[in-house]
Amino acid sequence: YGGTWHRAWRGVDDFHCFGRITYDPVLRWPRNPSDAVQENLAESWEFGDEGKSLTLNFRPGLKWSDGVPFTVDDVIFWWEDIENDPEITAAVHGEWMIGGEPMTLERVDDDTITLHFAAPNGLAETVGLAFHGNQWPLGFERFGFFAPRHYLEQFHPKYNSDATYELFEEKAFDYNVDRPVMTAWKITEYEAGTTLVVAERNPYYWKVDEEGNQLPYIDYVYLHLVEGVDGVNAMGIAGDLDMQARAIDLAQYPVYQDNAEEGNYHMLLWPQAQASSATLWFNQSYPDDNYRTLFQDLRFRKAMSHAIDREAINEIAFLGQGVPRTITVVPDSPYYIPELENVNGEYDVDLATSLLDEIGLQKGDDGFYNFADGSDILILIETSNTSSGIQDSLELIAEWWNTVGIETQVQTSTRDVFWPRAGANEVMVATWTTDRGLLPMVDPIYIFPFDERSWMAPAYGT
Repeated sequence: YGGTWHRAWRGVDDFHCFGRITYDPVLRWPRNPSDAVQENLAESWEFGDEGKSLTLNFRPGLKWSDGVPFTVDDVIFWWEDIENDPEITAAVHGEWMIGGEPMTLERVDDDTITLHFAAPNGLAETVGLAFHGNQWPLGFERFGFFAPRHYLEQFHPKYNSDATYELFEEKAFDYNVDRPVMTAWKITEYEAGTTLVVAERNPYYWKVDEEGNQLPYIDYVYLHLVEGVDGVNAMGIAGDLDMQARAIDLAQYPVYQDNAEEGNYHMLLWPQAQASSATLWFNQSYPDDNYRTLFQDLRFRKAMSHAIDREAINEIAFLGQGVPRTITVVPDSPYYIPELENVNGEYDVDLATSLLDEIGLQKGDDGFYNFADGSDILILIETSNTSSGIQDSLELIAEWWNTVGIETQVQTSTRDVFWPRAGANEVMVATWTTDRGLLPMVDPIYIFPFDERSWMAPAYGT
């Protein structure tokens, strides 16, 4: 026991630097995607009524980090006073809105609760409990399935007439050092503008190893503030990180290798469930009529895909370590079909140009296409990913699209700026990883407009 785990943290909007190492939802995903979800906070669960009810049995004796017992009242509080309060949550999340009706909860006892749905709920285990079943709000994600009622209730306007929703959000904030947690470490030192966040081991954490020793073994986690992806990699190359995958830039791999001995570290090339490191989503619900109609035209999307040289991106931006493909799933996925890996993915400028002409776009004297009404077309690709691999990819794509006559620019902003704008239907072309590449129906935002994170049409998913 003991010691400190040093990590590089890019600021408040980089909550997942901490959240990814404190993954403790109601149910848990297995390492093998072909296996069923596993127990976690809930030790057992059972569907009934032909999939229209689900009974959860939480482990008896669970406690929050302040020693107060965890009960199903913490689930009920989240559902009634957070998820169903429009001042906090704009709309009930899709996994709990089945058959057009929100679920209802039946309290059985302190450790047992039954969820009732208007229709069979195939998303409950995978999306609701294993993916989103964490403590609310999980940073900007604003997903969850439980919250510390004994602590937050006093700050909720429903229970305290002097409270405000602004105060409630402040107290529910993941960095609030007074907020109890159910995770292995709890943030104990944080203030706005800090350069170091400190988390300490939770004395009431419920997990033990095979010999009965309480987890975690490490006493502290230090999140050191750095400037962007470059700052993360500078800290890593200097040997100041203990273990980190987040924001480690593959393009810097040769530099890491050259400095490994001096920095006393070693690198592991770890497979990811990313079907694509950089996916571009044309917003088919974009408010502007001209752009929306254009983006909904499959011929246009095909043309833009054929105007991308994926082999060149792999060699230039990712040191040849990637696999050129269009958006699909990774080969380890049970849904993988080799024939789909490169659909509309061949680099063919002539085909791209012929498709653009077929749509009826008109080329101006400047060599760029215009809408049929003569107005300019300007595609703005937006991202919050500042890694050199992604940035290099987007600059190459913009260059190729400009070459075929579609004027294109790239704009990068911080995640706390980009994410709300994309979800609010304000981004024309959003860039993100296709990071549900093993089991896409775990969170089907890339399959169809599921919610506001479905950036192919966020307005249709809300």
